[in-house]
Amino acid sequence: MDEIVERVGTARVTGVAQVFDLHALKAFAPDKRVRKMLFKIDQLWSEIACYEPGQSTVMHTHPKEEEAIFVLEGTAHMRIDGEDVVVHAGSIVKFPRSVMHDVRNPGPERCVIMFLKVNPKVLSGRADG
Repeated sequence: MDEIVERVGTARVTGVAQVFDLHALKAFAPDKRVRKMLFKIDQLWSEIACYEPGQSTVMHTHPKEEEAIFVLEGTAHMRIDGEDVVVHAGSIVKFPRSVMHDVRNPGPERCVIMFLKVNPKVLSGRADG
């Protein structure tokens, strides 16, 4: 898969918290989406992905992780488990593991998403909510 993936540090550290300025981390390329890893710890990780009009992510699945996709800018067109879903900026879509999905930006504006993935075993094993 030809794509740009960058690992980024935090924009700011406050005590034990890491604060990310997602708008400052946006980056675009004319020929492929740009992904930037925000963090990856144990079974939880997050990235942002920036799409120019016409760019997309191939249909895929995550057999071990549940996923939530936050649309930060523009509109994301997705096919999730065979259903077409249009997600506008300010919205979140969450789906379980092993579900086929993609993300497309047919345009005309840019699209920026942030996704968060977690292994459901981590969630079911916690008693503190």
